[in-house]
Amino acid sequence: MGKDRMKKQFGSLPPKYNFSLNPYPEVRFSKCPDCQNKTGQRKLPLLIHVDPKNLIALNYTNRYCHRCDMLIGHKDEIEHHLTDLFLKINPKIIGNNYLVFGTVEKKAWRDNIDHPRPFDEMLQHIHDFKSYQNIRMTMAGWFPKGQIPPVVEPPPSTEWLKK
Repeated sequence: MGKDRMKKQFGSLPPKYNFSLNPYPEVRFSKCPDCQNKTGQRKLPLLIHVDPKNLIALNYTNRYCHRCDMLIGHKDEIEHHLTDLFLKINPKIIGNNYLVFGTVEKKAWRDNIDHPRPFDEMLQHIHDFKSYQNIRMTMAGWFPKGQIPPVVEPPPSTEWLKK
């Protein structure tokens, strides 16, 4: 028999949204990659951890599928915002690994801009994601019966690079 494992949670609020990161700069999602229904937009502060110890709440407009409760973030846009931010505060961080792992309540994020709060207090306003996935596309075209189309490798980052 397997053990039931408790999933570690960072924020104090219940997990919210499924998150997909789109690494293809030339592709945008007007339709959900899972259910094929139209997507809308939802602007939320995404919580991003940038190595070694940087937590950023980036107010970002995601594509959103209400049926799948899925946010779709575009890697090139997120990296552009992170690059602009870290050029001002610490350019050595640019190019480090990062992970988008949750959202911050909008009101708490706004209040924190004017009146910074201690980290422990901000934890009370964070939702982790229910699930996280990286989007991968397969090559288009005709393939012989039984052959699986190969996955198209996403291009490397253009801005989020170590200098």
